[in-house]
Amino acid sequence: MKKKTFRITGLLFLLIAILGLVACGSNETVTLQGEEMGQQQEITLEAQNDEVQSMAAELTLPYELMGIESQEEAESMDELLQSEFEEANEADGVEVELSYEEEEIVVAINIDLTTAGPEELNTLGFGIDQDSFEDEDLSLESMVSELEDNGLEVVDE
Repeated sequence: MKKKTFRITGLLFLLIAILGLVACGSNETVTLQGEEMGQQQEITLEAQNDEVQSMAAELTLPYELMGIESQEEAESMDELLQSEFEEANEADGVEVELSYEEEEIVVAINIDLTTAGPEELNTLGFGIDQDSFEDEDLSLESMVSELEDNGLEVVDE
């Protein structure tokens, strides 16, 4: 009986220790949204211990802002529009996809920040402030602050 109680107690301590370690290595997701000059933006940052691991951005651009009259016209310009993101799609850790909706084009950008570095991202025109990076890692707190300074609001944390 004492051995069984001892084992159960040991297992409980082990479970508590594991849960404590999991909490220390916490993952966090922050989503921000905003609008600028008719363009809707939603950016989701995934971080571990304040280090941003990935960023997903969805930009919604009405056709009229681009001087395009319809979905059909946008689809006929697909090759030209895709070529604007060709260099980004060739970079490690970056993927840009376009989709054509009834009244707008949606640009989905996914960046794996464990692969893509600050210099490469700035070369591609993503304009991430170098001060947000700490020893080559992108700080979640700094990135959220920078995005809020640019008019986005946290909608999900």
